Amino acid sequence: MPYNNLSNNERKEALKILYSNAISGIAVSVLVSVALVFAFDITNEKTNHDKVVWLGIMMCVLTLRIIDVGLFLKAQNSRQPYNTHSYLNRFAIGCISTAVFWCGYALWFHSTSSTVEVTTTIAILSALAGGSANLLSGSRFTAVLYSFTLLAPYSFLLALSNDHYQHVLGLLGLTFATIMIASSYKSATFTHSAIKLKNQNRELLNEMENKVEQRTEEIYRLSNTDPLTNLLNRTAFLKNANKQLADNPKEPFALLFVDLDGFKQINDSLGHKVGDKVLKEIALRISNVCNQQLYKCRWGGDEFLILATYQNQTELIEFANKVLQSISAEHETYKYQKWVSATIGMAMYPEHGSDLNTLIRSADIAMYHQKRMAKGNINIYNDSLKLKQEREYLLSQRLASAIEENSLRLVFQPIVDSKTSKVTSFESLLRWQLDGENIFPDEFITIAEQYGLITQMGLWVIEQACIQANKFNHLPTKIAVSVNVSVIQLQDPNFVTKVLKIVNNHQVEPKDLHIEITESVFAKDKLTFLTAVKALQKQGFCISIDDFGTGYSSLSSMLDIGVDIVKIDRSFIQNMDKRGLSIIHAIVQMASSLDFTVVAEGVETIEQANTLTNIGVSHLQGYYFSKPMEVDFVDAYLNEQNKLYR
Repeated sequence: MPYNNLSNNERKEALKILYSNAISGIAVSVLVSVALVFAFDITNEKTNHDKVVWLGIMMCVLTLRIIDVGLFLKAQNSRQPYNTHSYLNRFAIGCISTAVFWCGYALWFHSTSSTVEVTTTIAILSALAGGSANLLSGSRFTAVLYSFTLLAPYSFLLALSNDHYQHVLGLLGLTFATIMIASSYKSATFTHSAIKLKNQNRELLNEMENKVEQRTEEIYRLSNTDPLTNLLNRTAFLKNANKQLADNPKEPFALLFVDLDGFKQINDSLGHKVGDKVLKEIALRISNVCNQQLYKCRWGGDEFLILATYQNQTELIEFANKVLQSISAEHETYKYQKWVSATIGMAMYPEHGSDLNTLIRSADIAMYHQKRMAKGNINIYNDSLKLKQEREYLLSQRLASAIEENSLRLVFQPIVDSKTSKVTSFESLLRWQLDGENIFPDEFITIAEQYGLITQMGLWVIEQACIQANKFNHLPTKIAVSVNVSVIQLQDPNFVTKVLKIVNNHQVEPKDLHIEITESVFAKDKLTFLTAVKALQKQGFCISIDDFGTGYSSLSSMLDIGVDIVKIDRSFIQNMDKRGLSIIHAIVQMASSLDFTVVAEGVETIEQANTLTNIGVSHLQGYYFSKPMEVDFVDAYLNEQNKLYR
């Protein structure tokens, strides 16, 4: 049967049309068959018998067609896949069989039929053919063949008759057959086109729906997931986690704040592409440790959040350790590269916060506190951290105001020539008094770095130091002023330009402003800091390495920079009776070879001063000579020193 040019959906539509009209067509066939057999009074018993036999066979054919309709309706209602080819072929066979039997009736009983019966028969066949044009429009092949089989053979027989009346009927029948065949073909073609168009529209609609669905999924993915790691993004995490807390207010939860350690070195040494691969791998490892009930997200940069349920604190710590171990495990791709680890801060609901924002803030505090103490470990939030957080926040607010209002101040500690005891320079040290309390530099400088105030504060210190250095211009021997510069300041690409502008504004020679850095800065990004330091030296600034011997790759850093001054850390001075003296000897010997000045910090006794002078340390600094003094006492101190060592 010629249905191969139809798609499966189109065949299904054709079947619906054919089978929906089948019952009415079969019913008509049953009624007409019975009427045709018994309507005419036939005296010939054999003819009557043959008609009954024909009726019986016709009823069998129509019964089989009814069964076929029932099977189709059952298959359609079951919503299971079915063979459309098979049903189309069976329907066509059933229809054509019916047409053959109608044609057979007309041909078989023609010789014994009266004029009225002949007329009735050709009229019935014409009526059936006329009705089939619409009823069978679902199949062009079946509709055309059905009309041809019903009318053409019997009409042709009548047209060949010698009886004028039958001859006319035959010609009319052939004419009507031709019209019905054309009508059936046209109707079926129209129906086929309609089915095809409907199917195309359905496919277009399905395609549009699929695209809309895909686009919706893509929008959801873009708006709810981090594009790099495919974890939830910040917005989606907050939404899901808040819902989880709202739906289960009595269930204990823990918020884990995971911050990677050493990730910056990965980015700096291997590049951002490798860094992205690291983040993807870390996200995958976190997902593998977490089950489906846990929400996890990339919070930003190299930070991740996990919202986890737990039964007891022991179970929670075990889970956090699994996360830590998974992140810190070696990777196949970069075995030669020391891999990242992580520090985790944890806050528990409801003990450490009744809402998600509080939990995140608490876990963040616990994490940062642990980083300061010892990286690569787990820390649980507690009340002492809360008090520390509140103090830090207060100090950060007041510190910002202190910078704007010039309520910070510098104190100055002299550095003297070890042989003459004359002052050669002053180290400027920052001090801050808040509501009568002296805040230690270790505390407020850390806060300044954490809250983004260090750059502004550092430039203020340099400016105040230059103001003091300018006051020394009238002295016969120039006295320099040294300032401490932080890691964050050196990361500023415009730092050198800013410092030059300040010294020029205050008419200070760059050589009279000593820039002190701790060698530990080179542990972070050696190339960046070397570039900044060399740029400062090129402009004439003296570079001093502070706390020498306690930092990162001391000798290597000193050789790379070509430093002007090395300040020996006070810990070696305090331990000269042990191994400290040997280290100081080694530094002095290097100074003579590499041509840099040596300053010993933390000198507190005359014995220390004499020993250091005897072994060749050229400059000394410490309480033995003076504690850090307020700016108002600097001139008086210098005058007193001039009287003593004139």
